[in-house]
Amino acid sequence: MKKGILSVIFFIIITGVWAQEYSVPKNYEFSDKDAYAAYEPQIKETIGWLLQSSLGKEAGKRQEANTFLIAWLTGTPNVSVVVDSKIADFIKINPELLIPFMAGWTEYSLNNDYSKDNIRCAKAGLEAVAAFYRKNRGYLKKDGSVEKIEKLIEKGKLEEDIRKKLK
Repeated sequence: MKKGILSVIFFIIITGVWAQEYSVPKNYEFSDKDAYAAYEPQIKETIGWLLQSSLGKEAGKRQEANTFLIAWLTGTPNVSVVVDSKIADFIKINPELLIPFMAGWTEYSLNNDYSKDNIRCAKAGLEAVAAFYRKNRGYLKKDGSVEKIEKLIEKGKLEEDIRKKLK
């Protein structure tokens, strides 16, 4: 029991320290295709920070991190995020959730040999949206479409729902 409690406390401390240490890359330059690959570790770190940090804190840093992620996604030859209104209708109510969707998609793709599987990448993106929505309810509008995603995740039917919508 003591080991479990100590493990949880250690995790919380490490997570807090890690979140504070993140800094957005400055003066980044994507001069050629190889430059995008060189920034992948920073992209993963940026995604982690964006998904873990609260919307209510460090707004300037969040905007810089969003800009870095989007600049990288715009030109990278390795990851292509597809934002289909059939599965990303949450952006009508909470456009702030677009970044967590793209971040989740990108993270899945990078961690799975640049996966181009739109179903699995979309699933990862929607799972990121649902988790981010839960953490930031106080900063976001109530959204039935995200709550439906949460229920599909609980039932293990999210991937099936995405397949139906993207037929």
